[in-house]
Amino acid sequence: MKATLEFNLPEEQWEHEYAVHGVDALLLISDLEGELRAMVNDDCGEFTKWRNEDEKECHGDYETLQRVWDFILREKERRRLPELI
Repeated sequence: MKATLEFNLPEEQWEHEYAVHGVDALLLISDLEGELRAMVNDDCGEFTKWRNEDEKECHGDYETLQRVWDFILREKERRRLPELI
């Protein structure tokens, strides 16, 4: 079985871009989930601590990040986004 997507360019340029970069969007969501999981479960990763533009050390807020992660998971399910394999 084969599936082919066709676009009338340049009229459907945006639709073409969305289709071409869909996997990149899924990868971004997966990376974000991984960073949230690292902070929430293991207290490590990108959101644990960082320096802002004033070089002040900042720390991630566990409850906020957990809510963001929960939101992403709910929306992925609601929109039926596939899991990356």
